[in-house]
Amino acid sequence: MTDKQYDVVIIGSGLGGLLSGVLLAKEGLKVCVLEKDKQVGGCLQTFSVQKKVFDSCVHYIGGLGEGHTLNRIFSYAGIMDKLKLKAFDENGFDKVAFGDEETEYPQAIGEENFVAQLAKYFPGEEKALQQYISSIKNVGDHFPLYRLRLGSADEKAAVSGLELIDTIAKITSNKKLQQVLTGNNLLYAGEAGKTPYFLHALVLESYVHSAHKVVPGSSQISKFLWQELRQHGGEVSRNNEVVKLHEEDGTISYAENKEGERFYGKHFISNLAPEVLLQILDTKEIRPAYKRRIEGLQQTVSTFMLNLVLKPGTVPMRRHNLYWNATEDSWAAVHYQPGKWPANYALFFTEDGQNPDYAESLSILSYMHYEEVAQWRDTHNRTGDEHNRGESYEAFKAERSETLLEKVYQRIPGLKGNIVAQSAATPLTYRDYTATPKGSLYGILKDVNKPAETTIATRTRIPNLLQTGQNVNLHGVLGVSITAIATSAELVGMEHLLKKIKKV
Repeated sequence: MTDKQYDVVIIGSGLGGLLSGVLLAKEGLKVCVLEKDKQVGGCLQTFSVQKKVFDSCVHYIGGLGEGHTLNRIFSYAGIMDKLKLKAFDENGFDKVAFGDEETEYPQAIGEENFVAQLAKYFPGEEKALQQYISSIKNVGDHFPLYRLRLGSADEKAAVSGLELIDTIAKITSNKKLQQVLTGNNLLYAGEAGKTPYFLHALVLESYVHSAHKVVPGSSQISKFLWQELRQHGGEVSRNNEVVKLHEEDGTISYAENKEGERFYGKHFISNLAPEVLLQILDTKEIRPAYKRRIEGLQQTVSTFMLNLVLKPGTVPMRRHNLYWNATEDSWAAVHYQPGKWPANYALFFTEDGQNPDYAESLSILSYMHYEEVAQWRDTHNRTGDEHNRGESYEAFKAERSETLLEKVYQRIPGLKGNIVAQSAATPLTYRDYTATPKGSLYGILKDVNKPAETTIATRTRIPNLLQTGQNVNLHGVLGVSITAIATSAELVGMEHLLKKIKKV
C-alpha cells in the first residue's frame, strides 16, 4: 500500500466537491476527490426503474439560461455545452395549488411574464407583483458572488436580516397571493418566522430567469465534471470512505480510508455535512463548544419520494411542476401531524421521448419527518453496501405510497390504473445516499434569528481545511456552485478566479 501526495484532497464528490476540484485543477493543482459511494454526485445522483431514469434530488434547475451566473460558471467549468436541457413552460415553470381548489397558480419565466401571468388571477396586484420582482432582484444584487463580482460582507448584511413572511406581507396585503408566492417553498424547506427572505429571493430569481431539466438526469452534471477533472490531471477515487482526517501541529496532514490507506495533501476540502466532518476529524483544534453548536443545529425537514413508471400514452405531459398544499397555509406542511400526512406534495413529470405529449414517469415528493422512520435508524442501505431494512419497513413504504397516491389521484385522476412500476424512498434513503444527518433535504436550517449560529463558513479553525457544499452559504445547484467558487478562491484568489470565469 502506497501513500499518495496531492496539492488538494477533497472528501465527497457532491457538486461542491467536484466543481471545486475542477476549478482548482484548472489552476494546475494536483487534486484528488475521495468518494465513499459507487456513484459520484451526491444530490446529483440518478437511478433507474425499468430503464427509466429518475433524479434523486435535483429535478430541475434555475439559472442555466444564457447570461445567467450558473450558465457562466458551468461554461467556465467546461460542461455547459455538453448538457442536454429541456425547457419548462415559460408561462409557468411551477404551479401552486391548495386543498380541493381546482385553480393552479402559475409562476412564470421572465420578469414581465411572471407579473402578467399571476396578475390574471390577482387583478389589482400588478404593482405589488412588480415590487416583488424588483425586491428579489435587489437581494441578488446584494450578494456579490451571485453577480460574479467582488464585494463586501456589509452588502449581504443589509438584506440578511429580512424574514420571509414579514417581507412578503409588506409587498402585498393579499393573503392568497402571499401564499402563492411562497407556495413552492419545498424548494428551500422554509419555516415560518425562521427562513430569511434572501433564501427565497436567490432561489426564485434563478427560476424566473430560466428553468430547465437536465436530460436524461442530473447525474450528467457530475459525469461531465468528472471528465473535466480528469482532463486537467485530477482524480476521483470511488468506494473510498474516509474515516479519519489526521491533524499534526495545527494542520491536516492526511486523510485515511477504511483500509488504512493515507492520502496526504497540502490542503483539504470537506464536501461533507459539518456534523459528519466532525465525526472523522482527528484533532484537538476544534473546540467542544463548536461541536456542540453544530450537533445542536436544526436540520431542514426530509422527504418521502415516490417514483412512478407510467403506461405509455396515458398521462398527459405537463411542462411545469405542481406544488400542492393541503391548506391555504403553505407553511403548515413542514409541521404536519403524522395522522395528517401528506400535508403537501410536489409533482415532477418526465417527458416520453417517443411520445412527447405524454409523460413516461412521475416523481412525487412530500415532507416527511425523520422520526417517522427512526425505528429503522440502525439499518443502512446504499449502492455498494446493500442491506434489507426488513419487512416492517417495506410495509411502511407500501402503506405511505398508497396514501400519497390516493391524494394525488384526486387532482390527476387519469394517473390511476396507469402505473407500470414504482419505487419509494424515505428520509433513511436520503441519509444513506447523501450522508446528510436525518436525511435533511437542504442541510442546516437557515434561521434569520440566529444568523451567526446557522451560517457555516468556508474556513475552519484548521488553516488548511476548508468546507464546501449545501451547508455553506446556500443549497441548490446555483448556491452550491457559488460556494465552490468561494471555497476555491481561498486557495487561488477571488479576483483571479472571477476574472477567468467572466472571460468565458
